[in-house]
Amino acid sequence: MSLKDKIAVITGAAQGIGYGIAAKFAQEGAKIALIDLKDTAKIKDKILEMGGDALSFTADVVDESAIQSSISEIVNKWGKIDVLVNNAGIYPLEHLKDISVTRFKRVMDTNINGVFICTQQCAKIFIEKNIQGKIINISSATGIDAEKYHSHYAASKAAVIGFSKAAALELGDYGIRVNVIAPGAIETEGIMEPDFFPDSQDVPEDFQDIQIRKNSFLGIMGTPEDIADMALYLASDKAKYITGAVISIDGGRVLL
Repeated sequence: MSLKDKIAVITGAAQGIGYGIAAKFAQEGAKIALIDLKDTAKIKDKILEMGGDALSFTADVVDESAIQSSISEIVNKWGKIDVLVNNAGIYPLEHLKDISVTRFKRVMDTNINGVFICTQQCAKIFIEKNIQGKIINISSATGIDAEKYHSHYAASKAAVIGFSKAAALELGDYGIRVNVIAPGAIETEGIMEPDFFPDSQDVPEDFQDIQIRKNSFLGIMGTPEDIADMALYLASDKAKYITGAVISIDGGRVLL
């Protein structure tokens, strides 16, 4: 499933799933454009040490002008884009009664508006250059089957699925494929960081129980590599007959 000479744009690439996908694609020969609010210079250096090629951008996916500028620089440098992975997102846990309108809007802005902006900008490049591009949007098992403390997150990730299906219908006219990966519980830095939980709020008492239930069939959490393997498949020509699909990688949670 070689991606030799392919150009891949990956958002939320500074850690976790985004970094896992970036590393996997680089191993398969792709040139990687890393976009994240956090500094991705270290990730770029790791890819260069692997013998790959990478560009690093510090940008918010909801900042249309910043994304336009980044996409333009990528195309000016490498001449094209072949793959977009919309992975950037935020993942707060809060009881519905405690969520502020500001926080709800921020979750929706990052998790779905950012997907729209990046998809639109890359789709324009695909169409302009007659490239049968691949777009891979990272949703969540929570976007399919909601859980407690995630009403804003669930809404945003369900929106990613609906948007992706509509985009697959429209962009299919140009040979562009759009697919969704819906991860379950994945062991990443985002879950382990102290600021994972809202300010001045304690971890919900039943949070650990939620994590166990989400993995009750296999008894393990997934890894970024599990998601990266599927992303690689969807980015490759092996998946040329797949578009508009929502693929669950969740240890069987979808069966609950």
